[in-house]
Amino acid sequence: MSEIEEVQEQIKANMEAMKEKMTTMMEAMMSMRKMMEVNTAIVVVASTATDVDPTQPSDFNQVNHPVSDMVGQGGGALGSTGGPHFM
Repeated sequence: MSEIEEVQEQIKANMEAMKEKMTTMMEAMMSMRKMMEVNTAIVVVASTATDVDPTQPSDFNQVNHPVSDMVGQGGGALGSTGGPHFM
């Protein structure tokens, strides 16, 4: 019976060590979560401030829209006769 008791004591010790490690890991994850939430809040505040900041140039706050390509519209380039080009 003493061998069984020794194994049980070893299992108990291993479980306690694992509990301590899990507690440390949970604390680390909770700390990381809090840092991520704070960083997210900072980004939201910063982006909101950028959107309404009157000190920024007006072009800075506008969304970039692609410029339409004049070449190829209506079948040719500006000044094109529309016909094939021979050299």
